[in-house]
Amino acid sequence: MKPIARTPFLSLLLTIMTSMLVSLPAQGSETVSKPNIILILADDLGYGDIGAFGGEIDTPNLDALADNGIRLTNFHTQASCSPARSMILSGVDNHLNGMGTMAEDLLPHHEGLPGYVGYLNHRVKTIATVLKQSGYHTYLSGKWHLGYEQDQRPFARGFEKTFALLNGTAAHFDSTGANALQPKGTYTRNGKITERPQGYSSDLFTDELIKQIDGEREDGKPFFAYLSFTAPHWPLQAPAPLIEKYRDTYQSGWDRLRRTRFERMQSKKLIGPDVTYPQRLQEVPAWNSLSASEQQVEARKMAVYAAMVDNLDANIGRLVTYLKKYNLYDNSVIVFFSDNGTDPYDRSERAIYKDWIAANFDNRLENIGHQNSYTFYGPGWAQAGGVHLRHHKFLPGEGGTRTPTIVRLPSTTGGQVKREFASILDLVPTFLSMAKVTLPDDSYAQHHAPQGRSLLPWLQGKHTRVYGEDESVSFELFGHGAVYRGPWKAVKVRAPWGDSRWSLYHLENDPTESQPLNQTHPDVLKQLISDHRAYRKRNQVITEPDNATAYPNKPTYIKFQPREGLVRESR
Repeated sequence: MKPIARTPFLSLLLTIMTSMLVSLPAQGSETVSKPNIILILADDLGYGDIGAFGGEIDTPNLDALADNGIRLTNFHTQASCSPARSMILSGVDNHLNGMGTMAEDLLPHHEGLPGYVGYLNHRVKTIATVLKQSGYHTYLSGKWHLGYEQDQRPFARGFEKTFALLNGTAAHFDSTGANALQPKGTYTRNGKITERPQGYSSDLFTDELIKQIDGEREDGKPFFAYLSFTAPHWPLQAPAPLIEKYRDTYQSGWDRLRRTRFERMQSKKLIGPDVTYPQRLQEVPAWNSLSASEQQVEARKMAVYAAMVDNLDANIGRLVTYLKKYNLYDNSVIVFFSDNGTDPYDRSERAIYKDWIAANFDNRLENIGHQNSYTFYGPGWAQAGGVHLRHHKFLPGEGGTRTPTIVRLPSTTGGQVKREFASILDLVPTFLSMAKVTLPDDSYAQHHAPQGRSLLPWLQGKHTRVYGEDESVSFELFGHGAVYRGPWKAVKVRAPWGDSRWSLYHLENDPTESQPLNQTHPDVLKQLISDHRAYRKRNQVITEPDNATAYPNKPTYIKFQPREGLVRESR
């Protein structure tokens, strides 16, 4: 074939095309410059459990992330798991996104309210949906707890590869469910129900996420990965060698543990030297008042819990090692925290648990923590987990909503500690900012828009705080309320935990919420109550009847009474 003659017109055309090609960015360069975003969520982890926040549990990988990143000591979530997760993924208050209450606690007066359907409704977009539309791969492995139906599962909500436990909890070694009403956990892969593969929960979820990332690792696109552990949520189960590792660690009990953690926090300057050490909860007996056998059981339970956290940390280390091996780490944002505070409730005497546990599990002392056992954390260790913070999961005190949070940015200066208020409502705007996604004005025309603000300027040191002194952020769940404004917090707790009256605290001076300032600062309290009233109206929060609470009784210490000689086959 003869070459094409180069006419003056063809020469001009080639020159123009060459110029255009030179001026265009290389394929994928726009997305390659965007960071990978990895969200890692623990389940019911205590504020003081990990080493970076004063804990004695062996967590070298999380500690390394903190030493090379930023610890947020005043980061807040919602007081219970599924409402918190709905806000994490949507950036929208739980009363607008469908999780005004948990699916397990829906009552007749919630019927017909789009904000109280018990699943993540379709009036909100997930961060996965928006990032997927913006060129990101989107992956999920772990707990979902935001809906069971086909169009409610993570595969239908923006995640392109998923391995998900749809339930709020399940056993850690197999597909055993939560209780007699849910005897088997429901797992899905890419939207379809599947059998659970073998493996301990945290190992399994990490394996699955790495496979998801690895399948498309070489195409150059950034990814958003949500690793949603079920540890250390009950039932207390862990690999036997790790339980043995902590066998003698907690023999001195929860009183000594909490004091030691408190002192370690002060030495790390995570809390001030003038913070008052809170008294033991009324419902928690003194450790020395327990019998020797009771102490053995409780020490064993805490050893299992510590083993669960240790294993969780090791799996985070596996993920980081994978990212470094394939040069994905340097351009990755990693955010770690817990969905809420510690869970103090021992459910073993409740009807849907008691006979089911007795018929199916072996809870003798030496078997606690193994695959065929089923035990709970309890209020003593739960308070030790929160250390100095008031309350626990399900309640709006700092112990229920303030969680150990670590952020690793590609450009982070190591070892920073940031003490200003921030919350889960701020995550979606932050991730969008990190991904350089600017939403058009009509992007949320048919959906509730994210309500928080980007933390990125604050994390990068460009701003000294996220919210101004005159800006408030409010929360509500189960009829309890909280509102934050500058250093102030007003909180209202319903019976039987409180008297439904507002109390005012200055959190910078009193993170333990032990010194109410209603009388000395009435104008501040009045302003915060007004702010919360406006929040309720804006987010369509209903007033819960007096008898409508998730858990109507306070947590109690339940003495463990093993059945001597009881042996069950392994499940």
